[in-house]
Amino acid sequence: MTKISIDTKITAVEEYLTGTRSKTSVGKKYHIAHMLFRTLVAIYNQHGRQGLLQPPEVTGKFRVALVQWKQQNYASITETCAHFRFASIEAVVRWERLYNLYGTQALMEMRPGVKPHRKGIRSETHQAPRTREFILADTLRRLKKTTSLERASNQELAQVITELRAKYRLVDLIKALPISMSVFQYWQARFRRPDKSADLKRMITTIFNEHHGNYGVPRISVIVRKQCVAQGLPSPNHKRIQRLMRELGLNSSRYRQRTRKYDSSKGPRGKVAKNHLHRRNMTDRLHQKLVADVTELKANNGDKVYLEVIKDLCSKRILTWSISAHPDLKFSLAPLKALMKQLPQTGYQITLHTDQGWQYQHRSWRKLLKQMHLRQSMSRRATCLDNAACETVFDKLKVEIGSLKQYENTLELTEAINTWINYYNQTRIQIKLGGQSPLDFERQLTA
Repeated sequence: MTKISIDTKITAVEEYLTGTRSKTSVGKKYHIAHMLFRTLVAIYNQHGRQGLLQPPEVTGKFRVALVQWKQQNYASITETCAHFRFASIEAVVRWERLYNLYGTQALMEMRPGVKPHRKGIRSETHQAPRTREFILADTLRRLKKTTSLERASNQELAQVITELRAKYRLVDLIKALPISMSVFQYWQARFRRPDKSADLKRMITTIFNEHHGNYGVPRISVIVRKQCVAQGLPSPNHKRIQRLMRELGLNSSRYRQRTRKYDSSKGPRGKVAKNHLHRRNMTDRLHQKLVADVTELKANNGDKVYLEVIKDLCSKRILTWSISAHPDLKFSLAPLKALMKQLPQTGYQITLHTDQGWQYQHRSWRKLLKQMHLRQSMSRRATCLDNAACETVFDKLKVEIGSLKQYENTLELTEAINTWINYYNQTRIQIKLGGQSPLDFERQLTA
């Protein structure tokens, strides 16, 4: 292998820092290994050009100080090399292993070009100081989703031991962690076998990413089974899919976050209608039971956006909606006027249920309902569950469009809302509809 001069390394680092190319492409151009090039860039950023031109003198005290600083600060190899202006990654790995095996004296006795011939020490009494403490810290750092060793599974512990064997002795790892040697050897043999669920894991990951992490186990199970049937493969049950998603770290936890609710009851008082729905939201007829509600969203610049929807409880489809910067009467009547143009002649009573917002008590809203021959129904005061069938749409919307801070103004937020509603109606499957989207369910119902 041709030795790369320090001038070439500095030229490569400066070309990367002043140009637009990636570390990988610049490193390949000058035939510098990727990890070494990352280390050189880190040293240059921290110490400048002189950091590469004047490397430190390697002594026994320097080796001990480097390894102890790395372990005390839980630093990576790149961070350690940058801190000490030392570019040899292999030397750092070798020194830390000797320190963990034989202690400080092993680093003090090292001589350039001479490899120490030491008899392997397997006694538990010959441990470097704080070995157990460092093992536990490294283990907890790798168990990112487990807060304690007692909650970690044997598979997770065995995986951690496999990763740490280049740094610590196996006997020290087994002694420090709550796992026996036989259990570790069992999982070690399991890791070497080919993964029978590799194709299924790829399918689950693809579906999860396509829907931006909004689908949990029930919806992913429906899509996976459909794809397996289409490909002539056996269909897995939901418990297997749940287990694989847990192993892959795919967890749709965004619905646990609380969102701010808009209160439309503050305003001029009008006439309150009776509650004709009484939470009887089930129906097998299109347009028989409709619900409507208003919510508020705020863009990153502080501007507010108001959304009103009218939803069909049979197909779960959002029939009409309106978006405005002001929750005035014109905005509130817009979805109802749009509904008037598309509502077919059904031959049965149609009920439109809302909360007791001021716009729904207004004379203009009640007059328009009368013209359309729709029966008005209202939730009871301070009882949000009466209109939960509509509020669940807003909950899904606010979760699945992501953080509102990513939308700089009302225009971007309005575009995101329209895109999501079309996705909700045309693509997003619902378990209550048999794993179909609202539009697909309507087509099947009217076929």
